[in-house]
Amino acid sequence: MFKPRIIGIMIGGLLLALGLIIVLQLLDVFSRISGEQEKAQKSETIEAVAPLGVRPTVFTDISEVTNGLNKLLRISGSAEPNSVIVILDRGERLRQIRSDEDGNWRVALETDDDQPMVIEAVLFNEGGVTVRGDETIYRVVLPGEAKPVIVDDTVVIEAELVPRPTLIMVSAPGGPTRIVRSPFGGSPTNGPLTMGPIDYDDAGGVIFSGTTSEEGRVRLYANDAAIGETRVGAGGRWNFIAGRMLPRGEYDVRAELIRTNAERIHVTVPFELLPPTNSQVPAGIPMVRFEPFRWQLRRELLGGGTQSTVIFAPIEADPIIPDNGDKE
Repeated sequence: MFKPRIIGIMIGGLLLALGLIIVLQLLDVFSRISGEQEKAQKSETIEAVAPLGVRPTVFTDISEVTNGLNKLLRISGSAEPNSVIVILDRGERLRQIRSDEDGNWRVALETDDDQPMVIEAVLFNEGGVTVRGDETIYRVVLPGEAKPVIVDDTVVIEAELVPRPTLIMVSAPGGPTRIVRSPFGGSPTNGPLTMGPIDYDDAGGVIFSGTTSEEGRVRLYANDAAIGETRVGAGGRWNFIAGRMLPRGEYDVRAELIRTNAERIHVTVPFELLPPTNSQVPAGIPMVRFEPFRWQLRRELLGGGTQSTVIFAPIEADPIIPDNGDKE
């Protein structure tokens, strides 16, 4: 009489236990899904575009000073006031500073001549959002050993005190590169007209830029074929963006200033547009092609693709002969 009741109780207990196990497993699944969603939401805030009202980090002044054998790269910038700014070099944390109540900040970094420096600034605001600045500073030194300066068989300057040709530039995706220091000591110039660096990407977009001390228009040519024309902007700066107009290969590029009185002045540089590369270089780390009158710097972008910048020597410059080939 009691056996059926006992068996029923046992079966009911087993069913209840089985139900509890199923409920616990479902709760565990829901918990993991919720945790993954929270992680995804947090990861989306990293490297986010600056929210409305947040001033992104920009570089306002860059210079290099030498004190004996020591060289410092001095950088000033602006950002959201009272924010933490982390300075990265080649993706590694280098320094952490804070912007003042006006959003200004400055830092002095020891330089490294043995490998390219790739300086970025990342802002951390009070809301926990990380905002990477658009601009990147590149510092590249000609590879090889410096040689002493000898006059009449006498060493005038020791080798360790002879500066090697150095490039310092500021670049942002989709914009013209600013040259802070040219390894050639200047840029190609004819009278009031100066040709700056030429930037291009794998998609075929090309950015020409330069300066002039006179008003007018600047017309650009590839060999003798007209590419386009632009007006001189504020501060004497000019730039022109050409989309998929230039072929791969090497040819002359000419910038021609058309003055208001119709007189023309031109500057010509030996340009080369290289094909895309399959090199597995980490994002942001540049590959540099050193040539006597031209340096070409190519780097992978975080969002994919590459951007290249070509820097030219002044018309009367002496050649810079590298001791070895390309440097990464």
